[in-house]
Amino acid sequence: MLLDVSDLVVDFSMTDGSTVHAVKGLDLQLPDQGATAVIGESGSGKSVSMRAILGLLPSNAKVAGSARLELGSGDTVELIGAGKNRLRRIRGQEVGMVFQNAMDALNPSLTLERQLTEAVLWHGLGTRQEARRRAVEALGEVGIPEPERRVKMYPFQLSGGMRQRAMIAMATITRPSLVIADEPTTALDVTVQKQILDLLVHLQDEGMALVMITHDLGVARYLAQDGVVLREGEVRERGPMRQLLTDPEDSYTRMLLESAMDIRPPEPGDPGAQGTPARESATPAERLEDPLVRARGLVKEFPGAAGPIRAVDDVSFELPRGGTLGIVGESGSGKSTLARLVLRLIDPTAGEVHVDGRDVLAMGRRKLRLQRRSMQMVFQSPYGSLLPASTVAENISEPLRINRIGTKRDRRREALDLLDRVQLPTGYADLYPRQLSGGEQQRVAIARALALEPGLLVADEPTSALDASVQAQVLELLDSLRRQLGFSILLITHNLAVVEKYTDHVMVMKSGRVVEAGTTADIFTGARHDYTRTLLDAVLPVHADAL
Repeated sequence: MLLDVSDLVVDFSMTDGSTVHAVKGLDLQLPDQGATAVIGESGSGKSVSMRAILGLLPSNAKVAGSARLELGSGDTVELIGAGKNRLRRIRGQEVGMVFQNAMDALNPSLTLERQLTEAVLWHGLGTRQEARRRAVEALGEVGIPEPERRVKMYPFQLSGGMRQRAMIAMATITRPSLVIADEPTTALDVTVQKQILDLLVHLQDEGMALVMITHDLGVARYLAQDGVVLREGEVRERGPMRQLLTDPEDSYTRMLLESAMDIRPPEPGDPGAQGTPARESATPAERLEDPLVRARGLVKEFPGAAGPIRAVDDVSFELPRGGTLGIVGESGSGKSTLARLVLRLIDPTAGEVHVDGRDVLAMGRRKLRLQRRSMQMVFQSPYGSLLPASTVAENISEPLRINRIGTKRDRRREALDLLDRVQLPTGYADLYPRQLSGGEQQRVAIARALALEPGLLVADEPTSALDASVQAQVLELLDSLRRQLGFSILLITHNLAVVEKYTDHVMVMKSGRVVEAGTTADIFTGARHDYTRTLLDAVLPVHADAL
């Protein structure tokens, strides 16, 4: 057994004198090969338990139990209670760690060469010249092109996917027997995620054991042979991944499985079942008599050192009243920039936008302010978009206050009504955002966006920061409110399963241009563009009957 964890307990002493019991008697056995997925939602204790084993928790953490690691020499060492110097030797040489955010984990002021060679030299595994050669080899092994050139670069000069590869190179350059990957693909596009996961599969083939910490069952299914399900610091279920995903015994595992969204194959008899071609058109809907949003020839250029950078390139579309349009594409495709153009948060280089029949780009400041009452936005980070020093009720009623609508008592009454609409207790009105969970914060953000009764709601990755079960709840809420109140939704996301389930039409963007557009059914059953098919192929299914 490579790692044998028994009765691991982690408590945190808080400043108010209370104690948070983060991990409650975890048992975990890892073989010397293969991958084990540690699965759970935020706060389940999955990251805390792995960091506790490596001595990476803050000083207010109290750790008890046992974690015995078999070293490459054949000896066994107890990690819990080991000294700092001993743990430093083990980290990197025996156990590598891959974190979620590469930019936070890498030192922005040091080149990749400096950071990679430091690990080799610190562990005494070679001379400086040998360490540099090994750094170049490590970058090449993780699939970074031109490693001799890129080893001289700083982290900020690399794309997100390349930074994540560089961090994996750092975690594996000393050839550890165990790699712990903590949500390493959460912030990546689906195609880059697939590349990173394929790299981790390759590391398994090379003989490294892997622990994958994740809340994504698709990732767990793709990568791991065994799984452990945690909730509130306790193991709810464990076993082979295939069994956990097809015949779970625990109600919590079943809930996670039911919350997971997949792209489903077409039912027999569906018009798209025989591969009906998707409509290649600049508009994802037929030419409408009276669309809520009509955009024509939108272009947005930003200044660059080598000349203008065209972030949005001749994009046109229409959004029906009460309809939903999903804009999908990888990071840098221009989808968020397009949304900001529609709301006129930024001005276009060229093109036109009409909302509810009005030319948004021709409006002066006063008219635009009035128009924005009917155009609201829900952002990716709920906590970042709320006022932390204001109560929930004050956050929700802020748009009414700014627009001088109603008295203070009227605004309070409206905030309570909106809390009820987004299915939160009215008792939350006097709480602060920090006292709410991520899903509850996003519900408050949605309530605030609806305070002015908008006709258009732009949702920019509204659930990507949330757990799968909470994500499903928030999306169901948005869809239900849309049907009740009749507003239209422009949904920006890289999650194709979300688009398939919650939109009527889809527009696929790449490098600022629309490469394919049509009804959701057409796109998902008969995509014609290679890029759209690449996105679809990169989706990791959870259920056995998914595509």
